[in-house]
Amino acid sequence: MSVSYFHQVSVIGSWPLVISRALDYYSIDGGSLLARVGIDQTQVNLPETRYSFMVLERLWRLARNLSGDEAVGLTVARFVRPTSWHALGFAIWASDTLMDCFGRLAQNLRMFANYAGMTVIPLGAEVEISLRLKKGLGREQLPPEEMDAFVGTCVLTARHIYRPGFSPKLVWLSRPQPLDPTPWQRLFKCPVFFNAAYDKIVFDAKAMYQPLLTASPELAEQNDALVAEYLARLDRSDLLTRLESLLLNHLPLGHLSLNDIAAHLNLSQRTFQRRLQEKGLSYQQVLDELRQKQALHWVQLDYLSMGEISYRLGFNHPANFSRAFKRWFDESPQELRRQLSVHEIVVKDAGNGGGKNDVIVE
Repeated sequence: MSVSYFHQVSVIGSWPLVISRALDYYSIDGGSLLARVGIDQTQVNLPETRYSFMVLERLWRLARNLSGDEAVGLTVARFVRPTSWHALGFAIWASDTLMDCFGRLAQNLRMFANYAGMTVIPLGAEVEISLRLKKGLGREQLPPEEMDAFVGTCVLTARHIYRPGFSPKLVWLSRPQPLDPTPWQRLFKCPVFFNAAYDKIVFDAKAMYQPLLTASPELAEQNDALVAEYLARLDRSDLLTRLESLLLNHLPLGHLSLNDIAAHLNLSQRTFQRRLQEKGLSYQQVLDELRQKQALHWVQLDYLSMGEISYRLGFNHPANFSRAFKRWFDESPQELRRQLSVHEIVVKDAGNGGGKNDVIVE
């Protein structure tokens, strides 16, 4: 059975549909091709539908053979739209900056596909975005067309939401050297290297922190919540993910009792606490770390008052929130919002050898 509802190694159901639409460009019946690999088109856009790695490989092999185009993955990248990745796509397009956009993608990559880990690292005047295949897949590389499509989508998305002529400084691809590299040079508009150890895009750091005209903090936050719900369903066995999603959907944080939380998770209170202990965690530790993470995120949303943030985090008074924030980040939330941009925060930490603002998701 080709459809897998949250299978171990899988891609979101709408991705094969993007591939099929791109094949129509070659006058190939994309719908028939999906049927050949066992994909039911009535299922692809259902949020819970996912397809196995094996199905994806078969689809790419047919796409390459029938199109006769070694750059077919780049063509697929041109057909990606915000709806292609459901709520994650909308959250990405509504991001404040490209740094925010790629950070959001790295943190939630497994909603799209769970075969790789993505890193976003500020390195002085540059920002390096890389993708590495997860261990244990039984292979060293993905289909080269898959990586072309993904990296191409990253660059084209940046171009759409920042400015039309925007390009990376460098692109490194793990795929073999193509017979004709012209399509890659034409799309990326920068030096492109092949046979790399892993896939990497290097952007100019200044551009990564420029405000985007497509930014919509409210829309991004709404879709972040939908992504969190999706990932919680994807990881039913991941207690921590489910717990954080539950807490964020029952504000203020810490409002629910342990008994209420256990009931929502379909566990007894004793089992809930034991499973946290098995992970070396306590409920209070999870709650404190979630408050810290959300505090930094919500303070950067100008439309939220300090009083509203304090309430969401579960503090009795804004002054208590300010004291906690200063303990976490060495400055008050008011100072951070007034004096520092997101750019300045990340560059400051990068200058100290990286730290809490580097996005590293494996």
